[in-house]
Amino acid sequence: MTTVAFTRPADRLEESVRLAESMGLKVMAAPSLEIMDGDPEDFRMAADMIANRKVSYVVFGSGTGVERCHQFFGDGFRDMFSEVTVVAIGPNTKMVLESRGVEAEIMPDDYSSYGIVDTLGKSVSGKGVLLVRSDMGSEVLKVGLEGNGAKVTEFAAYRLRKVGMTEERGKIMDTMVAGKLDALAFTSPMSAESFIGLLEERQGKADAEALLRKVCVCAIGKPTAMKLSSLGRDPDLVPEKTTFEDMLQAIVMKFKR
Repeated sequence: MTTVAFTRPADRLEESVRLAESMGLKVMAAPSLEIMDGDPEDFRMAADMIANRKVSYVVFGSGTGVERCHQFFGDGFRDMFSEVTVVAIGPNTKMVLESRGVEAEIMPDDYSSYGIVDTLGKSVSGKGVLLVRSDMGSEVLKVGLEGNGAKVTEFAAYRLRKVGMTEERGKIMDTMVAGKLDALAFTSPMSAESFIGLLEERQGKADAEALLRKVCVCAIGKPTAMKLSSLGRDPDLVPEKTTFEDMLQAIVMKFKR
């Protein structure tokens, strides 16, 4: 049985483990990020921009962003977007929107910031675009849309805080040292940076690099792959679709016997 380890936000761990185990994987999982509330003033700013038609597009970069907005705006959430074009970064975000009564009119084929930039193209030129995501979102989306002529406003619907060394992370690292881990999967640039940084602190840089070479390293998408490369470890696997399930499937196929 293939042993895979991954770190995910604490509130996503249980469902992630369940999915991985249903695909026949032996799972080691640890919390990577703590999700915290956004600033209420930012929510009010976003609502004002939408109500006063200062934006033509609202881009949701995650299902978590949808959940936090729905939590804040309550029953008014569904009716906020009647005069704007709603964009979902991927199928999970689209599903979460639809479960709360909002239709995502646009979703890129490439479920990533790069995909959104390419899909929207010059249609955003001269128009306001509101990005709903975390406070740690990459610059790819903002810079790309501005390059296409958009007037971009970022709205941090939630904040992310790194989780330090935990017992679960220590067990993953012990398994790597014992040579019993097959694959290490990263779901965001921040989670990759955090885990590898802690591994280097614990084992030393040289040993950490050697340990990472002995496992199959997988990145959920291009931004995470680029972060891994900048950290000195090019990923072995990057799935075609930027979803957690597709990343797991790529690992299953890699080790299929």
